[in-house]
Amino acid sequence: MSSTLLGTRVTGAILPDFLDPERLWLLLIVVALGAGYVASLVWRKAAQVRFTQVDLLDRVAPKRPHWRRHVVAALQLLGLAVAVIAIARPVEHTSERTRSEGRILVLFDVSLSMEATDVAPNRLEAAKVAARDFIDEVDDDVEVGLVSFAGVVRVQVEPTLDRDRVNDRVDGLELDESTAIGDAIIVSTNLLTDAADDQDDESAPDDDLAPGAIVLLTDGETTIGQPTIVGAEVAADAGVPVFTIAFGTADGFITDPINGEIYPVPVVPDELETVAEMTGGQAYEAQSGDALADAYDEVRDSLGDTLGEEIEITKELTWRWALAAFLLLTAAWSLSLWWLRGMV
Repeated sequence: MSSTLLGTRVTGAILPDFLDPERLWLLLIVVALGAGYVASLVWRKAAQVRFTQVDLLDRVAPKRPHWRRHVVAALQLLGLAVAVIAIARPVEHTSERTRSEGRILVLFDVSLSMEATDVAPNRLEAAKVAARDFIDEVDDDVEVGLVSFAGVVRVQVEPTLDRDRVNDRVDGLELDESTAIGDAIIVSTNLLTDAADDQDDESAPDDDLAPGAIVLLTDGETTIGQPTIVGAEVAADAGVPVFTIAFGTADGFITDPINGEIYPVPVVPDELETVAEMTGGQAYEAQSGDALADAYDEVRDSLGDTLGEEIEITKELTWRWALAAFLLLTAAWSLSLWWLRGMV
């Protein structure tokens, strides 16, 4: 998957992990060989001083490029050490997020009922704060989009990794008349499926992967456009789970600024529960700003359970270390043939 839709993160340390770490004890043999080489140098030096005739010493043990012998020995020992690491089967651990978790659309109700003050300072402002917090805490490699709806559905931001852009649009949301929940779900589902189709043009399609998830926040019920249930059916057919948050209390009301008439706007959670059940999402209710923040936290946790947790991938690196050992030993052998030719 592309870098904008699928994140891959290396979770291991600088040094690799091993499938058979107990085999690293073989490094003791390499250490012993190194110690043996040093001991042989000490013995050779001691043997040379036994010759009392300088002329004979020069003939028996002429000066030789000792550093070259040391380089060859060092390469051989290093090659053996790397070979032991290969035998221990080093691995690299990465975690990969599946495409089904690559996109989240936040559907935001901006109908006039969101002006109710049963949630301080009002439903709209409290919802903006909670939505920004939710967007900021979604994993960095997951795209987030924003769709607002009242009587008209508006795609504010298509799924993106640019959190600042989404938050700016949240801040700029304004109230409007009517509520088109069904239309909002349909538009959002089509947006997610189109994005998934675009991705499938670059890779083999997989019909088993969800194109994304919808998080729907609203305080009311559909008053215009397609019924809410029709939107749920479209999402369910596309395999898009809808997580719903019914925001507000039963005592909410708004006041007509022209005539001062009061209109009750109680929260209506029943249809939202049905939407979540039909699509494989979950339904939540929030009667305060803190409760809404908690609901968003639960949604974020539930997304992984519904769409699949990150997949840990273990990649064995044995061949790389074996190749390195082969090259080191080849270099040592070649240098010994060139540098040490004719030497006893």
